[in-house]
Amino acid sequence: MQLSVRRLSRQTCVGLAMLEAIAALLVLKAGAVGVLWWQQQATVRQQQQIYQFIAMGLADDLAERMRINASQSALYALGWGESRQTTQDCFASACSWSQLAQWNIAQWQLALRAQLPKGDASVYPLSGLAGWWGIRVGWSANKMPVASTTCPGRLQCWNIWIRPQR
Repeated sequence: MQLSVRRLSRQTCVGLAMLEAIAALLVLKAGAVGVLWWQQQATVRQQQQIYQFIAMGLADDLAERMRINASQSALYALGWGESRQTTQDCFASACSWSQLAQWNIAQWQLALRAQLPKGDASVYPLSGLAGWWGIRVGWSANKMPVASTTCPGRLQCWNIWIRPQR
């Protein structure tokens, strides 16, 4: 039994080297695409966290406004998609408590819509808990959130419950 050694031609070696180079480039490309996808996902999550932080601040701001004007809590009630406007300017002149509540909610809605994409909110009394109120702040989500009865479709929400009167 005799073993023969086959010599590879120079063209065959160049062809194999070319195939190895192409395979290495494909592996490198897949890795680069994966890294770019992770970066994009991190950016989306970071943006959603920023929006949540803004929503928390806005909800807390409205809660404080309601605590200051607790006797007029009912005037702060707001439904999804509802818009409040007032011609009263409580910075320029003195307001009654009810005018202050209307001005507060109008100013707060302006801030909400300026700071959150497609920002919307709902302010409602909690059923079964006298004196307690819920504030829901919603903003446009980059992903489809889980269907919820408390937050309209395609919005992510932040909820806070407060008791203005103690």
